[in-house]
Amino acid sequence: MRSPAAFAPPPSLFLPLTEAVCKGLAAGEPLEDFLSQAGRPQLAALMLLLNLDALMAQNTAVEQLERMLDDVMRAAASVEDAGGRFADLLRGRFTAERLAAGLAVIEVAGLSLLEEVDIERQDYLDGEGQWDFGFGLRHRDTLEPLTREIVMPSGDVLRLSDQQSRIFDEFKVCNEESFHLQAYAGVGKTYLLAKFFEVLVPDKTLLMATFPGQVAALQARVRQASPDARINACTFGHMANLLLNRDLTARGWRNTDTHRTGASSLVDDRQVAQWLNFQAVGALQPRDVARVCRSTVHSFSLSSRATIEARHLPSLGHAASQADIALLLEYSRVLWRETVRPSAPHIRLPIRNSHRIKFLALTDEVIPENYTHIIIDESHELTAPMVQILDRSPQAVITLGDEFQQLSGKAPRHGGFIRQRFMTQSIRAGRQMADVLNPMIQLHPSDIKEGFVGRAPYPTRIIGHGVMPIPEKPTTILVANEWGLFAWFKRLTEAGARFQLPPRTLEHLTLFVKGLDLLYREDLRPQHRLIFRYAYWDALASAMGGSHEFKAVHEWLGQGNRLQDFIETAQRFCNDPAAILKLAKVEDVKNQEFDSVLLSRDLMRPPRAGSVHSLASVCSLLYTASSRARHELLLPGNMNDWLQDLGRK
Repeated sequence: MRSPAAFAPPPSLFLPLTEAVCKGLAAGEPLEDFLSQAGRPQLAALMLLLNLDALMAQNTAVEQLERMLDDVMRAAASVEDAGGRFADLLRGRFTAERLAAGLAVIEVAGLSLLEEVDIERQDYLDGEGQWDFGFGLRHRDTLEPLTREIVMPSGDVLRLSDQQSRIFDEFKVCNEESFHLQAYAGVGKTYLLAKFFEVLVPDKTLLMATFPGQVAALQARVRQASPDARINACTFGHMANLLLNRDLTARGWRNTDTHRTGASSLVDDRQVAQWLNFQAVGALQPRDVARVCRSTVHSFSLSSRATIEARHLPSLGHAASQADIALLLEYSRVLWRETVRPSAPHIRLPIRNSHRIKFLALTDEVIPENYTHIIIDESHELTAPMVQILDRSPQAVITLGDEFQQLSGKAPRHGGFIRQRFMTQSIRAGRQMADVLNPMIQLHPSDIKEGFVGRAPYPTRIIGHGVMPIPEKPTTILVANEWGLFAWFKRLTEAGARFQLPPRTLEHLTLFVKGLDLLYREDLRPQHRLIFRYAYWDALASAMGGSHEFKAVHEWLGQGNRLQDFIETAQRFCNDPAAILKLAKVEDVKNQEFDSVLLSRDLMRPPRAGSVHSLASVCSLLYTASSRARHELLLPGNMNDWLQDLGRK
């Protein structure tokens, strides 16, 4: 592969033309309307744009481009002083195609367009009406997102954006009250959170998150700002265990069997069915009934409901009678009771954090009152039971998150008594990212509709492709799930491209391929969550229809490939730490950012008809994947039209 090309630099030459005018002319709007109103600076800027593609092919530096702009303005003045019209010369050279070609490279050239208000100020002209070569530096300073300096108690100087500083000021004044900060991707919320910690009393402040990795990242960030501070931090699962294990009454759930809580605690569905005496339900065999009940209890454990209901049942892949549904619900309630209080010593069902947190939510327990403040990062990961516990606890609870990054659907909301504030200005992405993310925000079923604003000093190039190329510079390829992973795995390995797969991602993909192999060869029901419901290959083929991802799998298996072939291919192509490509699921990179990101077409999956959570999940996948990019984002070329179609439906 070729060496990576440079990303677009921060702009240093700002042309006195608006984006709306340029895009309109490139799309075929009448040139005469523009010529009748444009001044000499606008005419010169348009002339430069018409030649920009050719000038960039000659590697013309931005400093030389600015001198050319000044030369054109002076030439225009000479033409007009001699009684001619510079507009006539421009008219003879103008074509919409040449302008479109210039706009396509404007960011790479280090150029940017101005807003209408900046054009009207004419700060780009000096006292004599000529081009002011100092304007670019002055104007770029006004676009710098981190503009306010605050001296902290430690003596450190804190640089914040306007939005960050307003939130910080409000927090200092009202830090005894709970509030939630809805912070879009890249706005610097974790940085701000660490600064909140410096204002509070560390011994009385508890940092919490859903996953251990999030807690570790949060602690590391706070230690950067307060190296000597005592940090109280834990996951919700750890707190649930502390609270439940101190209750020695019969109403509590004190867990003394640590083996059942370990990650290695796994029980086969056949064994569960045998322990609990599950019988067949309709077309489901006892082991399948156990699997359905396990999924139902998991859904119940993440919900705000006090009892297991039909809404918690997973899709069965077939129509079920009311009697079958009632029996599955009763079996699920048995599974929940036996998880909490086994009726016999030999029944040792796995205990997960979600079970413990749900049980805690069903009590009246609160976070210990020796803490005065609770700070939670990535709060969109909170489950409904976690929110219930927080909302009834006596502390001031400060949560920071982005509900558009909740990949499983709509994020649970706090009680209406909690203040909500917004941070919408990203310091990670350029202004171009707004055109990508705002349609997703508007389509998302959330009632939050504040517009995303890109404030990074550099542009983020948005590049659409019909057929996605294999990138030739360092790029992270993001997919929705294992179907997309395998399709790209097959494409990359067949092209001889080496790439990185995160270890856990490879582990899940291997289990997926194993399940497909056994289903295809022997009609054995797979264990992977995406395909466990299918007992026959034909049933899977019928459900997947003619999707590109399924065709890739079917073709690969039809060529005689087996699981061992996949493992050997992965060892050959995915073990090079210097590989410039990275392949991952969106959920694997939620807290990461990359210079260049490619969105796989499988992210554009139609939501289930009538399902609000399905629509939310689709929008959140695309939003989260897109917002990982700093400098370049490669999109399926028809994604905007696809989103508009979803909106109309």
